[in-house]
Formats: sequence, C-alpha cells, structure tokens
Amino acid sequence: MGKQIRYEVLKVTKYYQEILDYFEPVENHPLLDSVNYSRERWEDYLSFRTDAYAFSFDENNKVKRTIDFFSVENHALFDNNLDLINDFVEKSAFRQFYDQHKDFYNYIIRNYRDYYFVDKAFQFLDNCIGKSQNLKNDLRYVIVLSPLVNRMNCHRDIDESTVADFPSATPDFLNDINNGNLISRLNGNHMLFTEMDHGYINPISDKYSQLISENFENKIWDNNSGYEGINVFNEYMTWAIYDLFICENYPEAGDSIILSWQYQNASRGFYAQNIFSEKVAELYNKKGNKNFESIYEPLLKWCKVIENKISLPTLINNDSENFVKTDLDNIQLTFSEKMNTKQPFCIQVVKYNNIDKIEHNEFIEIADFNWSNDGKTVNFKLDAETEYDRFALIFNWWGNNKPLLSANGIFLRPRSYVLLRK
Repeated sequence: MGKQIRYEVLKVTKYYQEILDYFEPVENHPLLDSVNYSRERWEDYLSFRTDAYAFSFDENNKVKRTIDFFSVENHALFDNNLDLINDFVEKSAFRQFYDQHKDFYNYIIRNYRDYYFVDKAFQFLDNCIGKSQNLKNDLRYVIVLSPLVNRMNCHRDIDESTVADFPSATPDFLNDINNGNLISRLNGNHMLFTEMDHGYINPISDKYSQLISENFENKIWDNNSGYEGINVFNEYMTWAIYDLFICENYPEAGDSIILSWQYQNASRGFYAQNIFSEKVAELYNKKGNKNFESIYEPLLKWCKVIENKISLPTLINNDSENFVKTDLDNIQLTFSEKMNTKQPFCIQVVKYNNIDKIEHNEFIEIADFNWSNDGKTVNFKLDAETEYDRFALIFNWWGNNKPLLSANGIFLRPRSYVLLRK
C-alpha cells in the first residue's frame, strides 16, 4: 500500500530511497503483507503506525510494549503482529540501518522546532486562548516524528503525564533545510499547529458541549469526514485558529496559505471552513477582544442561523471518465445551486497529449463570463493557445487564488474537474 498509494508515505526524500534499497532483500517478508492496510482500513494503519511509540527494544534486542498507549480505540495491530515484527527486525538487520542514520535523526531533532516555528505557535496559542489545560497540569509535551509519515497527523494523550502530537514533516526540510521558503515552512507548521491547538481548544469545547450539540448540527456541517460528535466542531475551530495565527504573524503569506488549507479541510468533509474561519476572525478581532472563550456563544448562535443556508455546491455536467468534445470559445458549466455570479474565478488548466501524459499546467483567471439559469450555469471562453487536444479544468485547489463560490459563500467541492477535448 505504501508504494502504490500517493499520500500515505512520504516518498520524495533521499531517506525513502535509502529505505527501499536497504530493505529490498526482505521486501517479501510476511510482516509486510500482514500490515499492508488499504486506505479504506485507515484506522488499522493509524493504529499500527502510531502505537509504535509505545514499544521499545529490551536487553535481548526484542521489541516489547513499554507504555499502555493505544492511539485508536479497540485496535491493537502492533501488538497483534509483534512476533512478525521481531522476526523482521532480526532478518532485515533493522537496528543496523537505524544506527547508520542516527545523524539524520539527530538533525531532525535539532532543527524541527525552529524550522516549523514551534515556539511562536505556542506563544500565540498561550496569548490567544490561554495556557493549555495540558500544560497547566505540568504534563510533558512530546512531538513524535517519522520521516516516512505523510498524512493522518494526530494529537493523543499518551498517559497521565505525557501528551503528544504526531505530525508530518515536509520534503524540503528532510532533504535540505536550506531549500525551505516561508510558505513551505508554514505548511509544515500547519501539520503540527492543528494538532497542538486541540490541547487548547478541546477543553474549552468540552465546557460548551451542550451548547455545541444544540447549535451545531454535524449532519449539516460535515460531508462524510468520518469524525463524530464534538470532534467535528473542534476540527473547524482548530483550523480557524491556524488562520488567526497566520494573519497575526505572517500576513505576507496569509492569503495563499490560508486559502490552500481551507481547500484541504473542505476536501476532508468540512466544506464550510472558509465562512466558519471568517466568522471566528470577525468575533475574535471585534473591538480588540482577546478573550477567545468569549466568542463561543455568539459563534454558536451564528452557526444555528447560518446552517439553514449552507450546502455543498457541486458540478453537474462533469464526466470524470471521458474527454467531452467542447467548443473552447464557449465552455458551459452547470452547478447544483446558485453560485456567486459577481466574482471572477480561477481555473487550473491541465493539458494532455494523451490521457496519461500531462504536457502543461497553468492557472487562468476567468474575468469574462456569462451566468444564466438563475446563477446555476456559466459560459466562458478558454483563452489558451495550445497544440494539444485534451484538457482537464480543475477548480478550487492548491495554487488557485480565486475560488468558485456558491451564492452563500461556500466553496465548490474542492478538486472538482471536467475533462474536455477540442
């Protein structure tokens, strides 16, 4: 699964290639078949990967559980495969590989905190929300990293004395710290920040759990995220706080990075993230208010009112399998509901020589358009010279600075696309 699926494992690093080369002699070991979880079995994968933190080597060079920590309730996949794990450790000479890469691991430990603005993030959260309940109780805070992890970051209580975040790192940091720019560093910070701030937000939300239950209807705000109960609200809130952090500390990067991560969260099922974040910012900044907890009641009152107006707009005429013959001087798109007909929008144009080979990729702003059908249909010209016959038009994804919005301000489903041919 790690080789075939794009996002589970971070592959664009020198370290990943060294893993493949070193462990090639044992690539058919039965452990790898046993724990090769499909994406549909994400809880199994998360359990196996994260629970590894609870294990260490004993004096006989055997892996054994040392902490009573389980990252996913009713899952114990690392325990269930312990015999195979120890067999793999022996036959692969795993510990030799680890020793050979100690300098690399130490490099991560030395540089992660500064590179991803960890101290600044804590300072902001302390000032914005107040000291985390976790830190008030003098718990030990740990950041647990693997150069292979590429998604499913999480925040967990390890035991009564330790709380941990399990974030991803970015390729520029792992390959060469000198190649990082501000946007890349903030993207990496996001993967930690939106776990860290659960330690601040969740205890407050617990105090308002009844109010949240009465005013925030999950089935309206959540489009199959897989989250349940108060966790849906907390995801919205933690990502909104990240937007506050960026606006206050890195306004020069604000618009592009905030929009990209709002696309990302909408794609996870939290489709109204953009208007939720805007409301949080409005309430937090109102009259210089810096008591974050005080925004809960007015925010939830707004949620109750606005949820009768929000829904996820979708493309109706999208054939996801075939390139549809189209007049590029008069492209027509139809949507499931009335859209924002005043605002120019941007599209990502992906040009193909054949269905598998991308030849060109660019973003084009559409400022000349005609809406009809009560704002549900738009016609526009694709002003792009090309020798290629096949195109994909992709809407609302990373790099697009002008999203398509519904009349109520909700993103068109992120990564919506149409396939066209001349």
